[in-house]
Amino acid sequence: MRNIVLIFMLFFININAKTTEEFIQDFKNKKYDAVCQDGLQYYYGGRQDEMFVTLVGISCANVDNINPLGTMQAKLVSTKEARETSSYFASLLLAKRLIYQFMIDDISLQNLQLPKSNHILSFVFEHLGSGNFVYLNKKPKMIKIDDEGKSVLISISDDEVKRVLIDEYNGVTLKKRHWFQ
Repeated sequence: MRNIVLIFMLFFININAKTTEEFIQDFKNKKYDAVCQDGLQYYYGGRQDEMFVTLVGISCANVDNINPLGTMQAKLVSTKEARETSSYFASLLLAKRLIYQFMIDDISLQNLQLPKSNHILSFVFEHLGSGNFVYLNKKPKMIKIDDEGKSVLISISDDEVKRVLIDEYNGVTLKKRHWFQ
């Protein structure tokens, strides 16, 4: 009886398995959340070829799901492009952690540099490290960054386990809220 259930489960899993091409199509259609969530299930289930890991990792970065990038970056070693992607993932993880410490523990980011990217964490980290920001409040900490028409407000949540909130504004209209822990 157990063998029948196992065979049925394996058959069901194979029928519903997404192909890499389906993931690529979802990625091209900017369905980053779906690629990240579905891809992580496949990734933790053992699907870890570099192209797939890159696709899923970039999708996760696009939806601010940064934590899984820590395990994924270790899988990207065989080509120059894979290693560059691995460094991108590692820099996002480090930027997230250092920004969190800056906001919660008051560590200095002065003169620290990480590779630059178009991710919001890179933008915020660069400005915090260069001192190119304004304190709106010191307790609780609230910071504003204005650069090239981009306005960002950084604050700390009221949750028991604090989160760093990064709000992007277009004028006075909230464009997007990011949160990191």
